[in-house]
Parts: sequence; structure tokens; C-alpha cells
Amino acid sequence: VNGSEQIIDSLLDTQYVQQFLQSRWNDEASDKDVMTMQQFQNSENSQKWMRYAVDDLAALLYPNICGTLGDSYDAFSYVKNVDSFTGGQKISIQMLGSLAMYFAASRVKSKRNITDEKKALKEALDKFEHDGLDGGKLSFCSGVSTPDLGDVAVFGVLYSVNGLQAHTDSIQLRGGPVKEWYDRMHISVMGEKAQHQIKLGVTCD
Repeated sequence: VNGSEQIIDSLLDTQYVQQFLQSRWNDEASDKDVMTMQQFQNSENSQKWMRYAVDDLAALLYPNICGTLGDSYDAFSYVKNVDSFTGGQKISIQMLGSLAMYFAASRVKSKRNITDEKKALKEALDKFEHDGLDGGKLSFCSGVSTPDLGDVAVFGVLYSVNGLQAHTDSIQLRGGPVKEWYDRMHISVMGEKAQHQIKLGVTCD
């Protein structure tokens, strides 16, 4: 979003990145499942879920993390960890920023005709689970044993809200194929298992 696709394209065009990825794919996959750079980046499937991540999922997560003043305030809690801000700056940024983002999220909901942001996000994830993961039959939406750029894009969008209620709703409380895929992606991208923590007071329906 906002130039990120151009940055990704530039990174994937570098010889070091291409050699690193190809070496990793050769080590991880069977002969018939070895990923290629063309398949990873430009296949129809990869582009489909890349667009889904940018146009659908990211847009729906925004009103879910800033749909209420409380959620928006939580989303700005990261400023507490910015050492270059004074205590007063942290308070003012969190308060004013959360208010501005709350109103911005309301405009997004109006533009996309969203009346229930949680339901809309659930339906978007239902689509990914059904069409992308074939109801859990596929390990990755790439369709092979190695994730492609579509997998990475969807994972990146979901990981970006880690620690917020929207992440809890989308991954931990949802469970099933999407959570299983997310856990596999976390190991593949981050090199370690995901640590799922559900906030106190949250209940599973």
C-alpha cells in the first residue's frame, strides 16, 4: 500500500534476494514442488491473493482496529515504546491520533458501505479459507508446499495488527484452517512459532 508494491518489486529484482529465495526453496520443497521466482511473484494465484491482501483485507482491518475510540486508542499504544517522545508527547499523540483515526475509519466504513466491520472481516477471511486454502486442504494459498507472495502479503497484513483485538478475533478466536495457515506462515517468515495470547475478558462464542 502507498508504494509498498514498488518496494517489493525492487527487492525481488535484486540478485541477492533471488539467490537466497531460490536456495531456500530448493532446500524446503520436493522436486515437483520447487518454487520459481516467476511463480512466487507473478503467477495468477500469487497476484490474486496479493490484491486481496491490499484491496480487501487491509481495508477491512482498518475499521476493525479503529472502529471504536477504545480500539483506536489501543492501536496507538505503540507510542509508549518510542524513546524519542516525551511523556507529554506520548499522551497527546495517542489521544489526538486515536481520535483522528477513529473518524478516518468511519469514512472508510461509509465509503465501502460497511455496517458491521467485524462481520465484513469474518466474511473476507471466510473467502480466504474457502478459496485460498480450499477449506484447509492446502497448506498455503500457493497450492504447493512453499508459500508465494500472495501468502506473504496476507500474512503481513494480519501480522501488522498483532497485539490488537482485531488480531485476536481474526486468528486466535477464529481458529481452524486460517489459524493453522497463520502458524505455518509465522514459522516460515519469522523463523519461530507464533505466541498466541488472548486478552483477559475476551470470550469465545
